[in-house]
Order: sequence, then C-alpha cells, then structure tokens
Amino acid sequence: MPLPLYDYVPQLAIVGNARLRGIDLQAQVIDDPGGAAIHRGPDDFQGFALDGGFEPSFYAWVDALKARRLVALRVLWTPDPADWVLNNPPPPLPRQPDFVLVFSDREVGYALRRERADASPHVPMEAFVPVEESRQLPLLTTDVAERELLEALRGYVRFLEGKVPRDNTTAVFYEAMGRDALELLTDPEARFQERLTARRAQELHQLRKDYKPRTGYTKAMRPQVLEQAALVQKMNDFVRVMEQAGLSWRTQRLALAARNIQPLDMRHERTSEEMLPDYVRHPGYIAVGSRLVRAAADARNAALNASG
Repeated sequence: MPLPLYDYVPQLAIVGNARLRGIDLQAQVIDDPGGAAIHRGPDDFQGFALDGGFEPSFYAWVDALKARRLVALRVLWTPDPADWVLNNPPPPLPRQPDFVLVFSDREVGYALRRERADASPHVPMEAFVPVEESRQLPLLTTDVAERELLEALRGYVRFLEGKVPRDNTTAVFYEAMGRDALELLTDPEARFQERLTARRAQELHQLRKDYKPRTGYTKAMRPQVLEQAALVQKMNDFVRVMEQAGLSWRTQRLALAARNIQPLDMRHERTSEEMLPDYVRHPGYIAVGSRLVRAAADARNAALNASG
C-alpha cells in the first residue's frame, strides 16, 4: 500500500525534530500510514535504511541516529523555474530528496524507493534510502518567511483586482485561494483558533460523507464510518502535531496558510485543455505568481522545520 507522502513526510520532520529536542512525540500517520484505506493492502513498507538493513520504526531510527550526532531532519520544497516559462522551458529540476538528515558534519538526503521483491513480485516494496544530495536550499526564519509571504499574497491579491470574471469558476477559485490565505495569515491568535476549530469540524463532516457507502448503507455501519473519519482526520491534522511538538501558534498559522498555495503557472498554460483566465497572459503575472510560489515554499519550509 503506497505511503501517503503528502501527509507523511511533513510529519516526519515535525515529529523527528521534536524527538531530537527530547519530546517523546508520535503521530497517527507515522504509526499507521495505511489507515485511510477501507480495504488494507499488504504491508509493503520496509522502513528506513540503517546499517545495511532497514529499521521499520521511525522513532527507533531517529533515536539511533541521534546517538550518531543527528541534529535535524528537514523536509524542503523548491519551485521549479520551468513552470514559469511559457515558450521553450528549460528541463525540470532533478527530483529533490523527500527529506534531508542534518548531522553535525554532513547532510544526507533520503528518498522513497519502490521496487518489487523476489518473494512478492506483484507487490512493490517501499523504503527510504540515502540518495545523492546536490542542492543546498536556504532555510529562512519563520519571521522572515512570514513577512515575505504576506507581501507576496498582498501583491497577488492586488494584481487580480478587476481581472477576475465572476462567471469563470477557475479564475474565481484561484482568486479565493489568495484571499483566503491572506486572511488566515493576518488572523490574531483567538481568530486563528476559532478558524482551526471550524476547519476541523468541516473536514470531519466531509470525511463522514466520503466514508459513508453510496449503496447498501445501514445504521449498523455508522460507528465504523465515524471511527474511520475520525482516524483519517487525525492522520491529516499536521497542525495538531505541530502544537504537540511545542511549535508556536504563529508557526502553525504560517504552515497552514502556505500549504495549498498553488497559483496558475505557465505549465498550466502549456498543458491545460481548457482556456485559462486572461490574467495568466498579462505581462506582469509571471513576476507576481512566481514570487508567491517561492514565498509559499519558503514559508512551508520554515514552518515545518522550525524548532519553536
């Protein structure tokens, strides 16, 4: 069963760095990465490479490497400049490691490897193994990353003013993306907590609908549906894991605001079968959109790799 990397890898950094600071933290998605599946496939995760074999427990793996002077675990995103070139784009950047281990004297990248085992040729086995790390990415402080994301969001929202036809659902969606992220990033603490509570209630309601069978549903199934929805929400709730790791509410807010910022880019313009909004072809859009993508990546990196 493939690992849910989108939720799994960020929480490796949050949990791993907390454990390196002495906090005995665990996370549901790490404990049971296949928990979102109604019908479980075979257990095909070998774990994390260690001493010529694999350690299936992330917690034991981090503890073992801490004794070898591991000081941080970083998960880093970097935008691809090719996404913002309309004509004759350069080749895409090489794939980044899924995460990087920072030791006192070196850095080692790790990526998920999938390969078919001799004993189970129809089931691809998965494991995190060392890979060559060629690019060093800067890690901003959360304060610097937040300021840049605020300015980039404000610039994006200003740019779209008067350029979004209300009957174009794509344009309206991407405008709302920017406005919602800006509103979230300017929330005071009390409003942020209210928003989190409402967001979790909405997500739980949707998950209950998603896990309710479309046909053949009976009241006897309700406890199982409720249990499954609650489990999946716990798996996805990286903000709660950040809170348990002792990260500040502002760091949590920054990670949540940056998480889903993905404006339309020139790759969409090159490949989309639908007609994109006219503003995508505006001479000033590339500068505004690419700045927002970079700021969102820097903000997410800063927040998820933060230590306080």
